[in-house]
Amino acid sequence: MAVLRFLATATACAGAAFAIGHFMESGVSRASATPVDLPQTFADPPMLTAAATEPAPVATAVFDRPRLSRSPDRLPGLDTHAAASAADGCESRLTAEPRPGAIAALRFVAPCAPEARVTLRHQGLTVTLLTDAQGTAGVLFPALSREAVFMAEAAGATAVARTVLPDVAQWRRVALQWRDGDGLSLHALAPGARHGSDGHISRATPVAAGFGPSMVALGHPAVPEARLAEIYSAPAQDEAVLSVEIDVTARNCGAAVLAELVQADAGRGLTSTDLEVTLPGCDAVGELLVLQNLEPGRTLAAR
Repeated sequence: MAVLRFLATATACAGAAFAIGHFMESGVSRASATPVDLPQTFADPPMLTAAATEPAPVATAVFDRPRLSRSPDRLPGLDTHAAASAADGCESRLTAEPRPGAIAALRFVAPCAPEARVTLRHQGLTVTLLTDAQGTAGVLFPALSREAVFMAEAAGATAVARTVLPDVAQWRRVALQWRDGDGLSLHALAPGARHGSDGHISRATPVAAGFGPSMVALGHPAVPEARLAEIYSAPAQDEAVLSVEIDVTARNCGAAVLAELVQADAGRGLTSTDLEVTLPGCDAVGELLVLQNLEPGRTLAAR
């Protein structure tokens, strides 16, 4: 049958070609000739093919990266301590005041955003706060740069503030940031110290008076999609060894945990270390993972 279809088609094509030649020899111009529809021929039955598609990119959680080029001089229109923006007739305002120990006292006011989620950013760190019934939130933030810039956003309104902290070079700062529910914590052990001894610093360690080592927890865990951080502060000559601990819980067992360690010192500036860990299954709930050798500028992955 395929041979018969081929012969019939060939005969039709030959006839059409002969007719066209006859018209051309009779002096009929191409402009006045009647077009002839030639039948399509296929050696095999036509097949429909779908356009090739590329696989969708795999979504990854990305943290804000510290950028050394974030200079207050490149933010025109800001005054010494605060800049405000208005949205829908409600003015939001962020102020930053320097405190001893290279600490910035931040106060965010958003009258039209009571009990709202606030996203606060500084030098690659992102934490979430919660305003009170009057739309205000405050935090003491260990700064990572001398000319510190902070940005707060709530209910679509953004406010920016900056302050100068001349003594930031006297401090070693290491910050760990992650998403709520991952059970992370930052720990520092002084030379010769053991876990739970006097030389062990964590968020459970009471903040001592003076200028000794301390750990500050930032972020409100009750906020939806909370972003949390812990910042370790110590004099610049500090030699404590840092580690990250992850509690395996029913909420994070078997999941991939992404976090970032941001370090600031006078010699190297800002450096970061990516942490990518796949936790064991839920039969390991209650176990503790400890990540060490947290060298800056690298990615630490564990499976």
